[in-house]
Amino acid sequence: MDSHKKFQEQETFGFPLLADTDFAVSKLYSGIMEKFNASNRVTFVIDKAGYIRVIDDKVDVRNHGADVVKLIEENVPKKIEVGQPAPHFIAYDGDGIMYKLSQFKGKKNVVLAFYPKDFTGG
Repeated sequence: MDSHKKFQEQETFGFPLLADTDFAVSKLYSGIMEKFNASNRVTFVIDKAGYIRVIDDKVDVRNHGADVVKLIEENVPKKIEVGQPAPHFIAYDGDGIMYKLSQFKGKKNVVLAFYPKDFTGG
């Protein structure tokens, strides 16, 4: 949409603004206000791993930018370093069984190893 493009250029966000004109994404995330034929005003913070870290359904339009920055700083893990709490995760094994980091806390050690699939037979 031209209005989004112009606004994005004026504000120099450094990321694209998307227009959900058919409400496909809104229906998945925020719902629709039928009376106004518009999306509900809700902000989702999704981390790099694809996990929803925050849902803000009490958006203060005047302070929204600063509020989002604060929510990201408080809720999205930065670089993981030795000695800090491990960010929660959910993963599935080869049989589709789900594992959550939280289910092992205080019970077992967890080894999380990453390797490039292309370099192995896996």
